[in-house]
Amino acid sequence: MKFKKQLDRRAFVLGMGAGATGLMGAPNVFAADPYPNKAIRVVVPFPPGANVDVVARIFTDKLTKEMGHPFVVENKPGAGGALGWDTVMQRPADGYSLFYSVRSIMGITPHVYPKSKLDPVKDFTAISQICTLPHVLIATPKAPFSNMKELVEYARANPGKLDYASLGVGSHPHLAVEYWAQQLGIKINHIPYTGNPAIDVMSGTVSIFLEGSGTAVPRVQSGGVKALAITGGSRIDALPNVGTVNEYKAGLDEDGIIGSTWHGFFARRGTPDSFVAELNKQMTKVAQDRDTVKRLTEFAAVGTGTSAESLNAVIAKDYEFFGNIVRNLKIAT
Repeated sequence: MKFKKQLDRRAFVLGMGAGATGLMGAPNVFAADPYPNKAIRVVVPFPPGANVDVVARIFTDKLTKEMGHPFVVENKPGAGGALGWDTVMQRPADGYSLFYSVRSIMGITPHVYPKSKLDPVKDFTAISQICTLPHVLIATPKAPFSNMKELVEYARANPGKLDYASLGVGSHPHLAVEYWAQQLGIKINHIPYTGNPAIDVMSGTVSIFLEGSGTAVPRVQSGGVKALAITGGSRIDALPNVGTVNEYKAGLDEDGIIGSTWHGFFARRGTPDSFVAELNKQMTKVAQDRDTVKRLTEFAAVGTGTSAESLNAVIAKDYEFFGNIVRNLKIAT
């Protein structure tokens, strides 16, 4: 009986060894799962239908096809983008929750909400800047002005009687228009919105709004609003008769850095480098795809698809530039 037990024990050990050898001979058994292997949530810190949301969905739809798993947009507007920022920061750094952000949120919001201790470099890993686009200063069709020159003349003749809408305190439209008003010596009233105020501009409830070209251009072309000026260094093909902000006063828009924007994807700091590299590869491919370029051109946007390092350099420059403006305007909360 004792001998039988020893044989049984020996057989068990040998069996375990054989099993281990078999597993070692099958290298894929313990291999990591491919990325991605499930849906990726993309937090967009703007309301549905806003310019950023429209452009974001062009990319998420294409990324879904390229990577074989859904890229699901989650709209989290509020607090100049801080709400969306915090949403991503509450989730694991596993590559399955991304942040679709823009110049204003990465360069302006941290300065407007200093108590939140938002830091674009410490909190996020840049993946890729995927496009750049101008903004359009639009006005209600009822407005007694049709271009930048007439707007300034009206505002100076009627101080404090003109309202402008924004996407909230600290948003790009807020800071840019406030900066221009200061530089031009005019007084206009800020009306912050949590959603897109363009409908109220169309109806005349509020007079002007600096809107991203993605949604502003179709609105202007349909006659729903007037286009007063374009941000950036040159006019755009979609609205060839609309002058730039700089045409009214040289240097007012600093070659577009104040009024124009860029869009990019980010992941939480700590996301595996291999995941970031794969996302960058696919996003660059989509940004430079012929169909994407064609669709972006309709909005006066330009597909880029940069490296993560390039986007990090842009963030560092914007963060310093806008920090100085926020402190000068004293709009920190």
